[in-house]
Formats: sequence, structure tokens, C-alpha cells
Amino acid sequence: MQKAVFLDRDNTLIEDSGYIHEPNKVKLLPGVGEGLKLLKEAGFLLIVISNQSGIGRGYFKEEDFHAVNKKLNQLLERYNVQIDDFLFCPHKPDERCSCRKPEIGLLLKAAEKWNINLKESFMIGDKISDIEAGNRAGCKGSFLAKNGEFLKIAKVITGEK
Repeated sequence: MQKAVFLDRDNTLIEDSGYIHEPNKVKLLPGVGEGLKLLKEAGFLLIVISNQSGIGRGYFKEEDFHAVNKKLNQLLERYNVQIDDFLFCPHKPDERCSCRKPEIGLLLKAAEKWNINLKESFMIGDKISDIEAGNRAGCKGSFLAKNGEFLKIAKVITGEK
């Protein structure tokens, strides 16, 4: 079985001033490229698990979400690392679906698709709902990434000083 780091996207990996959907506005947060490279070199799959209610609200289209992901991976090329998969929930919070964090539907879907051992995997996000999803799914650990702490978290996960 494989191990993974599940990643929230907006305000964890990239800056987001609200419902980001324009690829030209995608900007990596400090330490993200370096941190993702460390995680990948340590043998983790990198899987984005993202709530995208802007799609369900009609603010932007699913194609826009994919275009932002493509731009994110382009920005990561200089670090020689890529996100392995992007899974998202397009539903609004009041729809109470099983894929919107803190629910664990997307983590379970990724685990099945990629043969991931959740007990050897981690979750990193910027909201309590991200942490709660990781904990509910049985991840080994969940981390709240704030104020450019991504690289520090990646070092904790990989055991690097």
C-alpha cells in the first residue's frame, strides 16, 4: 500500500482571496514548492482534496478549477514536483454531501483509487474542517498550515531537520 499527504489547495498551497478561478492569479504560498518536493522524495503521493463550492454556487465552472490546478502544477515544475491527483467537492455547504470536508468521502475515494494506507498518511489544510477530515479518515496526523508554515510541516512529516 502507498502513503499520501492529502492537501487542501486554497490558502494551503496557493493564495486565495476568495473563490480563485483565474489561472493567471495563481501564486504559491511560501515554502510550498520546497515542502512538496520533500514530501514526494520521502515517498508520499500528493493528493489535493478541495471543497469548491464556487462551482455549485455558479461563481465559476469546473473547467476553471482544472485550469487553476494546471497552473499550480506548472508553478511546481521549477521544484521538480507535481501533484498526483486533484479531487474536489463542488457542493454548497447546505447540501450536506459526503465529499465535502469535514466529511471523508474524497479521502476514501483517493485511498481506494491509489491503494493508500490512511494510517500512514497525513492531511494538511488551513481550516479546522481539513484537520477534522484527516482525523475522521484515520490519518496518522493532520496539520493546520498557517502563515507560511508549510515547509516546517513537511519537515516534521518527513523527519528532516
